[in-house]
Amino acid sequence: MDSSIPIFEKPHPKVSVLDWTRNIQRLQNEARLRRFESYELRQRAHQLRNETSVTTYWDNYTNNELLRDRIFHVQSWREKQRFTRECLRDEIRILKEEKNSTELHLESLQVPLMVVSQCLSNRDQRVPPELTRDQLGEELNKELHIIENSKRVLTDICRMGWEKIKELQNVYCRLDREIQNKDETLDLEYYVKDLNRESSNISYQLDPTRIPAESMTEESYVHCIENTIKIANQLMDESKALRESMFKSREQARNQMYAQSQEVEMIMRRRVYDIQRARNEMEWQKYKVKIKSYQEGIFFDLIAYESVENFDIPKLETNLQKVDREIEALRAAVADKINPTKLVETRLEIRTRRPVLERVQDKPMRGLIEEYERVHMSTSMLEKKLNDALTTYHGMYNHYQRIIKDLEYKNQALETDRRLIEIRKPLHGPDETNFKRNVGYCHMADELVSE
Repeated sequence: MDSSIPIFEKPHPKVSVLDWTRNIQRLQNEARLRRFESYELRQRAHQLRNETSVTTYWDNYTNNELLRDRIFHVQSWREKQRFTRECLRDEIRILKEEKNSTELHLESLQVPLMVVSQCLSNRDQRVPPELTRDQLGEELNKELHIIENSKRVLTDICRMGWEKIKELQNVYCRLDREIQNKDETLDLEYYVKDLNRESSNISYQLDPTRIPAESMTEESYVHCIENTIKIANQLMDESKALRESMFKSREQARNQMYAQSQEVEMIMRRRVYDIQRARNEMEWQKYKVKIKSYQEGIFFDLIAYESVENFDIPKLETNLQKVDREIEALRAAVADKINPTKLVETRLEIRTRRPVLERVQDKPMRGLIEEYERVHMSTSMLEKKLNDALTTYHGMYNHYQRIIKDLEYKNQALETDRRLIEIRKPLHGPDETNFKRNVGYCHMADELVSE
């Protein structure tokens, strides 16, 4: 049929209404399915985000609590080691004082040794008729044997004291080093505990779960600390026994020397009396009386007086030398702390540059922090002790100078008194016997029954 309007159709196949309806339903079903899958995905993603967030939070909280427990554990061991170190330091100081007292007593034995040797030498100057093998010579030889035996015993015990001090100082240095390590460890632990997700100095690290070399287990760690404390306590017990032995040996030597000195003095006076009585008998036989006997009596008394007086020689010069050596040792110790301080600070600074995941508070980090704190504490303590030592040294040196000048005065006075004694010998009357002079020298007039 002819049409007045031209109609042009596209060269495509036509779709029926049923196919068109089915296509729309298929698209609706596909959209519904995609929406359901999207809903499920969003729900699961939300759940996963919540679970990971909670897990991360509680993992961080648990590790913070573990870090707090570790800090408390390290602090507890550090306090125990500090207490042991203080006890060890006191024991070293007391042992050094006891050793110095023993050395001073050992040095003081040189004076009686010289006195006894001089007495024996003087007795050998007697003329042949008077060279008798008497009890006085035996007692002098016995006194010489006691002095030499005391010197040998005190020398051996001083050597043992020096060895024990060296062992105590080695353990003290070990404790000091371990306390420094714990101080540095605590610094690292506090630093790690204070880090959070908002910190600016966190970053990724290379192989953060690696185990550092020379690591140890917790049991080995505790065993090492307990072993150090056990060794320190054992050495302190041995040092206490050694100090008691030093005191016992020193007092025993002093008592033996005092008893033997009294015995020698008694026998010497009796021997002088026997010689004077024999000489007086000879003089009586010759009808002569000389003042020489009284002068010789004064001479023997002065020897006895000088032998006792020489025990009071001061030992400030020895103490000054020891303090001076200690000052030099302290200065060397302070200088020796410079490089360790630089080393630990450099190590800590370099370790702070590690990535975030590598910045764990491992044992090296704890050790470095403890070392840092301890080396600074040691430096300050050494500097303070050095200042105290310098103050003590200056005070002792000034006092030493005063004593030296005072000794010069006393020596001059002593020489004057000795010259006066020599000058006043003729003033002694013929009835002034050696017994009366001995009574005056010993101040025993009040203890004697008056005539």
